[in-house]
Amino acid sequence: MNNKINAIILLWIIETFTLSSANAAFCSLRDPISAIQMIYEQGYQFRSVVTTVTEEDRQTVRQQLPFTIHQSEVGKHTLYVLYKDDKHVGFLQARSEWAKWGLVEIAWAMNVDRSIKGFYFQRCRSPECNDNTIQRINKVLKGKTLQQLKVLLSENGEMLSAEGKKAFSQTPQLALLTLRSALKTLAITDISWKKDIEQIAAVNH
Repeated sequence: MNNKINAIILLWIIETFTLSSANAAFCSLRDPISAIQMIYEQGYQFRSVVTTVTEEDRQTVRQQLPFTIHQSEVGKHTLYVLYKDDKHVGFLQARSEWAKWGLVEIAWAMNVDRSIKGFYFQRCRSPECNDNTIQRINKVLKGKTLQQLKVLLSENGEMLSAEGKKAFSQTPQLALLTLRSALKTLAITDISWKKDIEQIAAVNH
């Protein structure tokens, strides 16, 4: 009897640890300074704004997109606010996406208007995740807002639209994963950090 109880307790501890690790991975920016230097280059400062992404936020994303964020993402997350010469110039956030080759971690940079500035893969085991691919996908996504990116996606969100297939003629599956990640990043940033962004905008003006 004691052995069964001990086994149950051990399984519970392992499950709790695994879930905590998975949740952390979904919002982990491994090295904010390196990410800033890679996407924004030199001379930028940042501050972090932590908020709680709620189940209600998750459902709101579903209203805007044909998919939503993972349940594991409900909880505390960090948005990095970028400054240069004391002026707000953008945001930085990390997202993780499940793929057939494992977990893909993406660092996303956004402009003040929440259009895409750029991205890079923090972690990706696919051989397609190379500099040339990143440059090609970045070229298509750069400067686009959520509504402009939705045009590249099919109505059900499961594949690229005709326009998306034309834009991403190479590595379409990786491009689709990256596009869906970009859409979720823009949506959840506007939803969960709405009050913080409004305050930052007020100070900027």
